[in-house]
Amino acid sequence: MKLLKIPYDTPQKLFSIYQPNADYILFSEPFPTPYELIQNSRTNENFSHVITFLAHGLPIREAVWWAVCCASKRTDWNESELNAIQSARAWVHAPDEANRRYAEDMAKKAGLESGAGWAAQSAFWSGGSMIDPDSPEVLPPAYLYAQAVSGCITLTAVLPYGENAEQRYNEFIDIGLNIAMGGNGKVEK
Repeated sequence: MKLLKIPYDTPQKLFSIYQPNADYILFSEPFPTPYELIQNSRTNENFSHVITFLAHGLPIREAVWWAVCCASKRTDWNESELNAIQSARAWVHAPDEANRRYAEDMAKKAGLESGAGWAAQSAFWSGGSMIDPDSPEVLPPAYLYAQAVSGCITLTAVLPYGENAEQRYNEFIDIGLNIAMGGNGKVEK
């Protein structure tokens, strides 16, 4: 299966942009394509590795969109958390500085204790300066947004008490695969 949005033909090439743990690198060796690694990781319940792998493999907007799609599956967010998700969605639809800074504000208001705040943080870390707009520019490290996307999706899957985590992880990976194949993240159950 070809993942159109992931420009790496082997897992090892994708590993060149982030540092998975040694056990996961070893686990990946028999699988020649990202898709095969993802599916075998799911079978072995290596969910957090799959999330991190996909978050780094997708282009920035698609990765943030994946976070938005996953966070939007939950219905128990408070108002600040809903605003954080909406701010990330706004950035995906119009990735400009105003929406990026709005996402920063919403991430601060929602906090980073839940997936919703991390969705907004991923949009903020998508590019541009990480500090006050009147200060000299300090760009985020490459792929920092992917760490925020991973945080969003993982926390959204497991909080508050780990109930339904396996089901959520699988649903969220399906959404990520849909986006990676060129889809819009809308997956029918």
